[in-house]
Amino acid sequence: MSNSGNVLSLLKTELVDQLGGASVDVFSKLDVRDWGAFFKAGIRLDFDHNAIILQEGQPGDAVYFLAEGEVRVEQKSSNVSIELARLISGSIFGEMSFLDGADVSASVIAEGHVEVVRVSCADLKTIMDEDSRFAYHFYQSLAVALSRRLRATNKIISQSD
Repeated sequence: MSNSGNVLSLLKTELVDQLGGASVDVFSKLDVRDWGAFFKAGIRLDFDHNAIILQEGQPGDAVYFLAEGEVRVEQKSSNVSIELARLISGSIFGEMSFLDGADVSASVIAEGHVEVVRVSCADLKTIMDEDSRFAYHFYQSLAVALSRRLRATNKIISQSD
């Protein structure tokens, strides 16, 4: 395995250690009303095993809530797919493109049957414009999630020096 592969493996392990397992409720700042607004704006989609839900390099135009099943997050490196993470029910993905408007940074692929709720970025921004409380809770939750990822990455980088 290449050095970058070792670093990615360590990062996955550190994220699991910090997050307490395969999934953690980093969106606990959202209450029932917030989730209701999110789901009301979304559409439910089903995917079969190995279906690509998000494609690395494509424009990111939605945030996804994983309602049922498991997905793997992969990134290409030298034409080889490297698994970065696995997400289970209750996870959100697509949030990075929502935040920065950049293309999707990694592919998200169904592991078995998967059900998601897809909320377009435009609809999510409309909810936020209309409900500042929801916006505050959503951004606070995203900040916690991204902070945990950054802490895990920082720990790996400091250990590899």
